[in-house]
Amino acid sequence: MADSIPPAVRRSRMLDHIQRNGSASVNELARDYAVSAVTVHRDLEQLAKDGLVARIHGGARSVAEASPPIETDFTKRLRQAWEAKQQIAVRARHEIVPGSTIFIDHSTSCLALAKELERNPPHALTVVTNSPAIAYELHANSIHLIVAPGEVDQIMRMISGDWTEEFLSHLNFDLAFVSAAGLTLERGLTTLRQSLAGTLNAARAAAQRTIALIDSSKVGRDSLLSVFGPLEVEIIVDGAVPAELLADYSRAGMRFIVAEARGESPPGVGLLVD
Repeated sequence: MADSIPPAVRRSRMLDHIQRNGSASVNELARDYAVSAVTVHRDLEQLAKDGLVARIHGGARSVAEASPPIETDFTKRLRQAWEAKQQIAVRARHEIVPGSTIFIDHSTSCLALAKELERNPPHALTVVTNSPAIAYELHANSIHLIVAPGEVDQIMRMISGDWTEEFLSHLNFDLAFVSAAGLTLERGLTTLRQSLAGTLNAARAAAQRTIALIDSSKVGRDSLLSVFGPLEVEIIVDGAVPAELLADYSRAGMRFIVAEARGESPPGVGLLVD
């Protein structure tokens, strides 16, 4: 996929990424755009020559960022457990059948899945999302992208509310991918925001399967509002969740897929615990 992208287009996307996030490393850009570190260095040198970025050790920063960028709630969540979220995203990608219709929520875990879909797009896929950030990431010609209407929450970078729920209620999904702030056996998946709970329940009601992408930092943690009961969805977690805790939750009926670290298992293979 990456080889078919003209260099000028790739550099433009890299520039957008750097301007949105303030900076980016060579390794990060090489991974996200599926090119070599040498290619990234050449692209960054060209962008720096054009005065669009400033080179720093190991990457580049936006020329508008003379001082460190102010961290928003979204960028803070984006940094948290990113490697685990990528691990989960790779495993989640293997649940998606070409030609299907899926919902992807606004979470940074689902943003990792969107990035994985952009790197390795199915031959045909319809994606519905309530995330402006995810809509911005998906460029593959084989992905038919639909953004749900509604009110934009600038802090959470999500679209939600009555319009969103009404729109989702008229659709049909093969899969809905969601996330949450916490997961416990007692309260299930939990969140801080009522509007988010309504959106996720509307997506789940329209889906044949719902899969929650939950990194290990959220397992065993409670939040304000319950979104789903612990037995109502399948859950993909990274390998850092303690085996004893997974065993306890699984004995109670929770359905887990444990994602393996990259390179530890062939595509489509994971440990199903239920």
